[in-house]
Formats: sequence, structure tokens, C-alpha cells
Amino acid sequence: MTCPFGSNRECNNTCPIFISPDSLNEFVVARLSSIGVMDREKGVCSIKMLALSQGRAIFENTNTRG
Repeated sequence: MTCPFGSNRECNNTCPIFISPDSLNEFVVARLSSIGVMDREKGVCSIKMLALSQGRAIFENTNTRG
């Protein structure tokens, strides 16, 4: 993923919206990586993490009528 700030640079710790697994507690990292939102080793850009988290929450909390 590329950082939206700057000239197509990789989203890593130099990007302002990057979230490192080291900046979160172990429980949160385990939860987010178990549902596929974030990589346990690499971290993630927060915009992507928020979008994936919200998509997952909507999916899990939506009732279908059948």
C-alpha cells in the first residue's frame, strides 16, 4: 500500500497515518490480525485499517431476512 501523502511512497513508519504493531497492545494486534485487518509483523495504514474494521463490523452486525 502506498502512503496518500507524498509522492507514491510506501506506507511505512515515515507515513503520518501508519500504525505500527508496536504502538498497539498485544491483544488488539492479535484481534486485528486474526480477522485479517492488519499484519502482525508489518503494521498497516490507518485509513485501510479503519475501512476494513468498519466493513467487518457491518458484515458481522447485519441481519438478513430470509
